Amino acid sequence: MAEKTRLKAVRFPEHLLRDLNKHVRRGKQSDFIVKATEEALLWLKQAKALKECRGGFTPDDYPEFRDRKSIEAWVRSLRQEVEERLARWSKDE
Repeated sequence: MAEKTRLKAVRFPEHLLRDLNKHVRRGKQSDFIVKATEEALLWLKQAKALKECRGGFTPDDYPEFRDRKSIEAWVRSLRQEVEERLARWSKDE
């Protein structure tokens, strides 16, 4: 079943309406605007969540994220673990 919709009057700058008419078929313009709005709102929600979580990774709690050198060493370590695990699995076959 299709989701219920409501009409919302929105003012657009004329240049945006010209571009919309030029690039999106008339029957698809509402869908295009809804999708663009959903994507923009997702970005806003993600930015808000990131701001709320700021400071969650402190160098005291996560020394592997202290600086670029520490991060690179941590990533190398993870990759090495994966390589060792894959090597063990391939021996078992």
